[in-house]
Amino acid sequence: MRKILGLDPEAQEFNVVYGTVATNNREIALLTRPMMEILIDLSSYIDVPSASLADGRTFSSPAPEVVNGEPVIPLIRILSSPQRPEDSFAAIPYRQDWYWIDDKDFASKRLFSFVMFLFTFLESDTKQGAPVITLPAG
Repeated sequence: MRKILGLDPEAQEFNVVYGTVATNNREIALLTRPMMEILIDLSSYIDVPSASLADGRTFSSPAPEVVNGEPVIPLIRILSSPQRPEDSFAAIPYRQDWYWIDDKDFASKRLFSFVMFLFTFLESDTKQGAPVITLPAG
C-alpha cells in the first residue's frame, strides 16, 4: 500500500489532507465531497409520503436504477408511514409521518452509522489536526 501511494516506507504516521496531490511522502491527499452534497444524494432514497407529493412539499424519489435488467440496490433505504415503526434502527417523526431505517436492513444501518461518524468530525469546538492513519509495517 505504501508503494502504491508513494508513502515513506519508514513512517509510522501519515497526515490526511484535503486535496488532489500530497505535498510529501508522509501525507495522504483525499478529495472528498462536501457533507451537504452527500446528504442531498442520500435524501433521494427517502420513501416520500404521497400526501407530501400531492401538497407540493417535496419531489418524488427517482425510480430505482436498473442494470442488466435488475434493479440496483439503493445505498440506503429510509422508509416512511403515518404510524410509528415497531422495529427500527433509527426513527424520527416529521410533520404527520415517521421516517426510519429498518433494524433488519444491515446495509442502511451501516451507511447511516458511517454518516453519523463523519458528523463527529464537524462537531468539534476546538481546532484539531487531520486524522492520523497508521499503516502496519510488514
